[in-house]
Amino acid sequence: MKRKALKAIRATLLLLPILTLLCSCEDVAEDNYRYPSVRTDFACIATDGKGRIKHLLLDDGSCYPVRLTQDFLEAYDDEPTYKRDTLYRLLSVYELVSTAQNDTVADLYALGSIISQVPTPLRDDEELHQNPVYLQSIWLSGGYLNFVLEVKALNGKHSIGFVDTTPEGMQGKEFTFYHRVVDDVESYRQKLYGSIPLVPFKESLGQGDTLRFVVNTYDKGNRKIDFPM
Repeated sequence: MKRKALKAIRATLLLLPILTLLCSCEDVAEDNYRYPSVRTDFACIATDGKGRIKHLLLDDGSCYPVRLTQDFLEAYDDEPTYKRDTLYRLLSVYELVSTAQNDTVADLYALGSIISQVPTPLRDDEELHQNPVYLQSIWLSGGYLNFVLEVKALNGKHSIGFVDTTPEGMQGKEFTFYHRVVDDVESYRQKLYGSIPLVPFKESLGQGDTLRFVVNTYDKGNRKIDFPM
């Protein structure tokens, strides 16, 4: 059977910052504005039958109904809609708030992009590009392999993705970070957030197996990071 093409998992990325709450110290003082006690987490957003944001699912297993704050609505100019009855992996800026009924809801302030794709093998005629990045952090949570990278970029395009490079005979899975500079120059260090879903590989990642992440870095070269399952 022919392997899936890498183009099915690649994303051509225009590096963009997360939506932020823009409020200067002077504005806070003049308007007596209380900056919210927000958290920023890798999390999942669930939509309802009409494609509206309904619930926030955290990696610890907790789930909260979502209220869209005025800051959020102003940033998007309206309530955004997504595919209905769908789960999205997103960088979520929120505050957990108790209601008068002693329930807890998540007041949502902003969302940021996370590259979340299922790794597939390269075709025999494709090349594995590994332009270097900086690895800031990597961890397992919520059924995902999560990481924060920094890419040297200006305002150009980068092709990124995850490739299944598991060697024959390995007890577990190996995923390699694919990075090709399409049209850009090395400039400012910009953050890139990624989450690899592990549920599709539950048959290949049993107890005692190894999950390996391979990434080419500026400071330490080609790194192989193992997680015992």
